[in-house]
Amino acid sequence: MLKQTRTRTLCSFGLAAGICLSAAIGCKLFSKTNMFEGTAATDAVEAFRKKVGGPIKALSVEIEKDTMTLKAQDPKNPQNVDEYKYVKGFVTGPTPVRLNLMEKNVDQTLFSLDDIDLAATARVATAALERAKVEGGKIKKMTIERALSIATGMTKSGNVRWTIEIEGTRESASAVADGKGNILGVDLSQTSRAAQFSTYSLDTLREAGPRIKGAFGGKVTLLEMTIYDKYLWFQAKSPKDGEVTQYKYDINGVTSSELSNLGDHTPIEVRTHQFKIEDLYFDLDDINLALAPELGKKACARLNLPEGKVSLYTIERRTQRKFLSKELVTRWTIFCQQGRKSGYVDYDLTGNELYAHPPE
Repeated sequence: MLKQTRTRTLCSFGLAAGICLSAAIGCKLFSKTNMFEGTAATDAVEAFRKKVGGPIKALSVEIEKDTMTLKAQDPKNPQNVDEYKYVKGFVTGPTPVRLNLMEKNVDQTLFSLDDIDLAATARVATAALERAKVEGGKIKKMTIERALSIATGMTKSGNVRWTIEIEGTRESASAVADGKGNILGVDLSQTSRAAQFSTYSLDTLREAGPRIKGAFGGKVTLLEMTIYDKYLWFQAKSPKDGEVTQYKYDINGVTSSELSNLGDHTPIEVRTHQFKIEDLYFDLDDINLALAPELGKKACARLNLPEGKVSLYTIERRTQRKFLSKELVTRWTIFCQQGRKSGYVDYDLTGNELYAHPPE
């Protein structure tokens, strides 16, 4: 009888312990952990380190509300990459990953996870939402990986970047941050603000100059500038290396891409040795961008296009449109369109007419 009582006691204890353990696991599985808050991201990284067994060379990190996915180098076979998933405190994997052509050279595409400040995840999320200002905005996903690099033959071997995807109640946006989590810019092209944005607007033009100067750290030496309805395109000396580089200014601010700078955009006057490139430079401070709407109306009237609209504005330093003229002048050229009729007018920087090409 005593033996049976002891056996029942041990079974009851084991059953109770099992119930407690199951309850603890259940609580952990169904807890409302948000990977974009608190220490959830760093907890995941520690769990990955234990699973991988040491320092991690990552191909990418994807963070969603409930999960973190890591693609990392196999320590036993450095040419292979495996995938791990972290969910509610538990890590699954490794699962083999098929690398695409941009990822094949793992020595260039991998980065040390120790160099990424995952403790900044909550701060990055807050900063991205503040910059985007999307109604009901919430972080949908964060991706950390190397950017594309043209220098290495279109591979993912550029700088490490965070891409933050934001979903709102009516629209979406995204943000980009550097490896330390500092926001570099936002993409608002999918918002209603982008639909309403116009570079022809007087308010936008007044803001453009100071914002471009701010992005360049002050002085902006231009080679050419074109104003379209939704963006302002320009070539300028890069503040990093002094090379002529193409830029775009729009609702997202000043941006540039390696792809847009692949070709040779040297002016024909320089290629034919008519002028040195230094002769064609002009300073942004010399241009009153807010003059554009007034010149647009003036040009359409001059071309006898009363219902005409400006198709684009250009600002450049070139020779006057006179026979065999070699006199350089920094000028506006306003192109107007009305139905099938079009023409253009040149003005100097103060708005004096230099040349008119009426509709034919």
